[in-house]
Formats: sequence, structure tokens, C-alpha cells
Amino acid sequence: MTNNSNSKLLWTLPYVVVAFGLLFSFIGLSEFYNVKIAGQESAYPFGPINENQWYYQNASVYANYNLTSGLMFLAASVLTVWATIKKSRTLVILGIGLTILFFISELISNKVQ
Repeated sequence: MTNNSNSKLLWTLPYVVVAFGLLFSFIGLSEFYNVKIAGQESAYPFGPINENQWYYQNASVYANYNLTSGLMFLAASVLTVWATIKKSRTLVILGIGLTILFFISELISNKVQ
């Protein structure tokens, strides 16, 4: 790869990561809305049913988990967009790294029961 293609990759990758981060942010924040604000708790299997993940303990834990997760992905996405606009390589890499870190933490938390 030449230096020019590395530069193109660096400035193309943020768009993919932002789309990915915004998707996860939307999922987390919409789940928070459904449970905490809209009160659709009966649609979710809370408690020790089917060996659910730890955040299905009750509606409050589930809502707080999804709010936190959604806000983390949103913050990383906003940072990446802002850094891309400012053309700050360091902050773009930080935003991409945070999004990947948050995704890995999502994978790990989904395995904890």
C-alpha cells in the first residue's frame, strides 16, 4: 500500500465505524426507551428465564445497561465524526479504537450470565 492509499483508508474507515457505532447506539437507546419510558416491560423475559445474560435481571438493570451502552457508542461516534471533520488523525484513531473497545465489551457482557 502506498502512503496515499493508507490516507484514503484512514479517512474512509471512520464512515464505516460511525455507521456501526450509530447502529449500536440506536439499538441501546431504543431499548432504554421501550423499557423505561414506554413501559413495555412485559415484552421482555426478565429474570432467570432461559439462562439470560446478567442485564436481564430486571427492567431497571436492563434499561440502565442499554442507556449506558447507547451513550458510549453515541459518544464514540460523535468524537469520530468531529475528528473526521477536523481531520485530526489522532482523534479519529481514538474514536475508532473506542468504538472497537465498546463492541468488544458488548460481546463480553453478552457472554456473562
